[in-house]
Amino acid sequence: MIERVMSMRGRWKISAYIIIIMVIIFLAGCGQENEKTEIHVLTAASMTPAMNELKELYESKNPYITIVPVYGGSGQLKDQISQGAPADVFLSAALRWMEELNEAEEVEGYENLLVNDLVAVSQIEAGFEMEGLDDLLNDEVDTVGIGDPSTVPAGEYAKQGIEAAGIWKEMEDKLVFASDVRQVLTYVETGNVDVGIVYETDVYGKENIQIDYTLTNHEPIIYPVGLLANSNHPGEAREFYEWLKTNEALNVFESYGFGVY
Repeated sequence: MIERVMSMRGRWKISAYIIIIMVIIFLAGCGQENEKTEIHVLTAASMTPAMNELKELYESKNPYITIVPVYGGSGQLKDQISQGAPADVFLSAALRWMEELNEAEEVEGYENLLVNDLVAVSQIEAGFEMEGLDDLLNDEVDTVGIGDPSTVPAGEYAKQGIEAAGIWKEMEDKLVFASDVRQVLTYVETGNVDVGIVYETDVYGKENIQIDYTLTNHEPIIYPVGLLANSNHPGEAREFYEWLKTNEALNVFESYGFGVY
């Protein structure tokens, strides 16, 4: 009788161990199911408001995906990709950086997605008027903000336009370089520069900023989107990459003033 009781107790212990193991496996499975996949999207700073909205929209329809935008100057973002930073999708404000990544075989594929315009802007209360870039040489303009031409596409385009006007040398003492185009706009809004050269989309919805002049003598402003070759989540990254090219996503970009390529 005692041996039978001991045998039953042993079976109960084994059964309890099996149940505990099954619960652990079940809970682990639930954890994996609820774990979200992070897609790192390196995004030109000029696209910040649009990408923030796109992030919310995509995540609402894909609850197991987290879009992680990384904003900055396109040249800086390109360097981060080349140096091995987590990156799945790249939205650049210039073809140059995407083409360099493509030549280095760091891009699985890319397409031209959007277009933009470059404008000189100032605070409305300043009452500044421009008929051409030569007006930036006027005494009433002490400082002009542009993105650093070596890493910021908007700055490179601005330099092209100023050089085409033949006034780059005369302008050099007035120029204030910024790390990205959004910083240029901040300089204008805070009065740290008198005039800034930014994308037209950057001033969209800014009630205290006016467009003084639209620059034309520069390379076409084209935004490509690229799927990166070293993505940690190639399947999910491709789905987001393809979604960015749909009418649903393009409509969001257009609502912020971008043109579709």
